[in-house]
Amino acid sequence: MSYLLTQPDSLLPNVDGEGNGGIVDGVSITGYGKRLSRIVYAPAADDTTLWTNYQRYKNIRISGLTFTSTNATSSFNYAYSSADYGAQDTWYTDVEWRGSWKRGIGLDGPATTSNLNSEMGWDHCQVGGSYSDAFLVMGMTPAATQQDQFLNYWFRDCKVEYQSGVFVKNHRGGSMNFVGGSYILTDAASNGTFFQLTADATTRANSVTRLYAQGIRFELRGLGHKVIDSRWYKGNITFESCDDTALSFKSWAPDAVTHVYDFDANGARGPMVRYVDCGLMGSHQVTTGSTATTAGKLLYDGCRFIDMPTATGATGFLRWTGAVAPRYEVRDCLGGATYLANVKNPA
Repeated sequence: MSYLLTQPDSLLPNVDGEGNGGIVDGVSITGYGKRLSRIVYAPAADDTTLWTNYQRYKNIRISGLTFTSTNATSSFNYAYSSADYGAQDTWYTDVEWRGSWKRGIGLDGPATTSNLNSEMGWDHCQVGGSYSDAFLVMGMTPAATQQDQFLNYWFRDCKVEYQSGVFVKNHRGGSMNFVGGSYILTDAASNGTFFQLTADATTRANSVTRLYAQGIRFELRGLGHKVIDSRWYKGNITFESCDDTALSFKSWAPDAVTHVYDFDANGARGPMVRYVDCGLMGSHQVTTGSTATTAGKLLYDGCRFIDMPTATGATGFLRWTGAVAPRYEVRDCLGGATYLANVKNPA
């Protein structure tokens, strides 16, 4: 069955929870399954949203549905939360997004009391289509330091197979877990990045600058595709038993720069980055400056650099742009099919 929605905020009423009855605690929207129950959003006006959660709904369950946008300026959800009127605990199960969107989900709130845009999960979902901004934007107002209270996000066994744009864009908050699934950028001619961690906020809370990816098969189909583009100046980023080598046999693969880190965006520092038992295509690049790294490091442990015979340097796997190398360590890794000598900086 298919449902056509043409009016903005027609999935749930757009009501401000503060002063209008308060929080609605517990909402369930359930279909028969993705591709069986379809909701097509086709507004006549541009830059609208299918549903707005303005400090109103908590403990939301949406399952068994396919959402399709026919207007590329449309967004799926805008969630605005304060400390007293939050938008906490939204879980999507067996939900699919298709079509052209500006944004999937945007998390926002007031500068002084933003809180509770948190505990959100996606289980066996499918993210398709295209996004001119991103599927998920954390911290729509990066200047609001309180939005670092947006935390705890879980993606479990999802199919993230979309044409172009950014999958997750992190300006504030975080503590993100991505476990299992297939992540593919399908349009080789377009640009796309799965994880974009920005430097818009020059100060960040310690407990939220964290990204963990485990057991994911990434497929990058063009030179404009990246797994991660991080400008975080601290925190922890871990890839464990992940693989992005599906198209490493292509002639362009050695020229692909698939993982990018900026250790010069906010002082000569970056996060602690770990790759454990990963298969990795192309090369990784770190932006550095003229002074030594004061915090942060890249560690590769038991990985395979499938396109590169050497670990570091101008033609190696790990490369840097500035005069000074970042802190790094490579141990028990393969360059192609040959074991590499362990190297580290400082030695």
